Amino acid sequence: MVKTCSLFMMIFAAGTTAFSQTRIFDKPLSPRIANYEMKARLFPETKIVDASYVLNWWNASNDTIRELQFHLYLNAFKNEKSTFIRESGGHHRSGEIKLEKEDWGFIDVLSLKMLDGEDLTPKIEFIHPDDDNADDQTVIRIPLSNPILPSQSIQIVCEFRSKLPRVYARTGFSDEKDDFFLIGQWFPKIGVWRNGAWNCHQFHSQTEFFADFGVYDMELTVPKQYVVGANAVLVGKKETDRLSVYTFHQEDVIDAVWTASSKFTEIRQKVKIASTGREVEVTYLLAPGREVYKDRYFNASTAMFNYFDEWFGTYPYPNLTIVDPPVGEGMTAGGMEYPTLVTTGSFFGSARTNDFIGLNILEIVTFHEFAHNYFQSLVANNEFEEPWLDEGFTTYAEHRALERYEKEGKISGGYGNIFGLNFSSIAYHRMSYLPRPKNGIVGEKAWKIPENFYQTAAYSKPVLLLTTLQNYLGEATMNKVMRAYFERWKFRHPQTKDFIAVVNEVSGQDLNWYFDQFVYTNKTIDFEVSGLRVFEINDQMGWFGDSEEKIFVEDQKESKNDSTKTNSEKMYRSVIFVRNNGEAFFPTTILIRFANGDSIVEKWDGKDSPKQFTYDKNTKAVSACVDPDRINVLDLKLTNNTKVVEPELTGISRYTVRFLFWLQSMFQTLIMIV
Repeated sequence: MVKTCSLFMMIFAAGTTAFSQTRIFDKPLSPRIANYEMKARLFPETKIVDASYVLNWWNASNDTIRELQFHLYLNAFKNEKSTFIRESGGHHRSGEIKLEKEDWGFIDVLSLKMLDGEDLTPKIEFIHPDDDNADDQTVIRIPLSNPILPSQSIQIVCEFRSKLPRVYARTGFSDEKDDFFLIGQWFPKIGVWRNGAWNCHQFHSQTEFFADFGVYDMELTVPKQYVVGANAVLVGKKETDRLSVYTFHQEDVIDAVWTASSKFTEIRQKVKIASTGREVEVTYLLAPGREVYKDRYFNASTAMFNYFDEWFGTYPYPNLTIVDPPVGEGMTAGGMEYPTLVTTGSFFGSARTNDFIGLNILEIVTFHEFAHNYFQSLVANNEFEEPWLDEGFTTYAEHRALERYEKEGKISGGYGNIFGLNFSSIAYHRMSYLPRPKNGIVGEKAWKIPENFYQTAAYSKPVLLLTTLQNYLGEATMNKVMRAYFERWKFRHPQTKDFIAVVNEVSGQDLNWYFDQFVYTNKTIDFEVSGLRVFEINDQMGWFGDSEEKIFVEDQKESKNDSTKTNSEKMYRSVIFVRNNGEAFFPTTILIRFANGDSIVEKWDGKDSPKQFTYDKNTKAVSACVDPDRINVLDLKLTNNTKVVEPELTGISRYTVRFLFWLQSMFQTLIMIV
């Protein structure tokens, strides 16, 4: 089923392929280090893809390279000894690997040769750079007889066979009634040469991917009844009695993925970018039953293209493919990102259940996965080593899009209107963070983050810390930060330090203190108004309060019995105590309100804790609130941010007021979840 290597060598060496005739961009947008010309055929009955490619790889460094390294991602699903299966226990997201023979997956390199004829196949050896699992086969190395010099290009011809697993983690096939294939991470992918070494990690249960930019050409052969989509522009299609051959071309991307199903409904939309008038063609490949959501998809796509263009920068490609997989096993392929192709999910479970509960699943997942085209596909950080730079930034973009979409009246509640109660995305992410704020840190390698903290470290805490940063800097400055970061680092491989440098430069502030605390440690913030005491100055003397909140009132008896004073002449001392129960600090404000309607706003660095503020005025303080504008959404407990002086009531009235205040605080807090 695989053509001989010699045939492919003759074809590619002669330069006769149609691939070379196609061009999208007048000038390259990226360094184009790893470029693949691929041919593949899907055999649905056996779940096998037989394929080959010619890889044109360029040594863009000043180093002399003496070996090659490749990812063989599908071998993560080969057996129970792989690092992926050991770490995940066979579970991933909502999926679980099945143990029948056809359910496992693998990839075999049948032949690997230099285009000039040297056979590298016998030199292939498996390595495990991240752990001591000698049975893991997701990375290979090939020593070279002739090293690759700086600026030198090589051409490698590879034949391989990919056995797709039953889909449960990003790639594979679903059962026969769905007849669905998502073919991702399906080919031997060269690693990234960086800082004098190969960056080519094993496939872990919590890691995703890292690759260089390049040009991808794909010739894909499938049975005629199948509809095919890919993360590329369709440039040709031929049909025979039994087969269809699709030809795709894409430039300046970091991966190649495709999907096939006999059940897809294909719908197209032209989305216009308001700022430039440019149009992007969006292709929707919808599983049965999803066609009814066409208008919601159209509205969401129009919004997200324009939002992200305004906030971050230009989406450069002419195309985007959105795949809505079938219910059941196919749903474990939902919510996955590739450059110019994403898988979504208009609902989980049944559509009726989702509509009844009021979840905005379609908008949440579509905004999130499209945002990945900015953060990880264009600004191509290393997902293995710094997952927060893509998942966290993407979740922040998703949050902002949902918030704006709701303000425009397109949805209710951000994440949803659940049984009549609006549920915001910030509430969801606080729910993830608050139960386990100290279980790990954000700035950790993906496979080293504790399993019960990964979602929090990669997604939820980052959106909280980026939203807090936005609130602190102001939306206009944050937009400048994000746009500068995107423009400076698109088609490159940034690290956290590069983002921090952009923040400091654009804001004009040294904000290292912020990232040092909330990215690189598990320190927390918990502001509290711990006390509010008010008394008439002439009425009392001595020490009042407990522990750190004691205050001393001097003897003023000579004026105590002066009954001739009116209320306006009386003087009151109001003392407010605030403290930070966490280890991190963050500058904030305290709003003090008085009975006559006056108010005072104090600044507090969040370090000096506990802190006391005293006011001698002819009116009483009635309330104090730390962080009244809810700038810091990392604050662990919002119900202790405010204290109110109770009116001088007795009996049932006193308890009624307490209850009503508690009820008001609870509902205000539920907005952000405590």
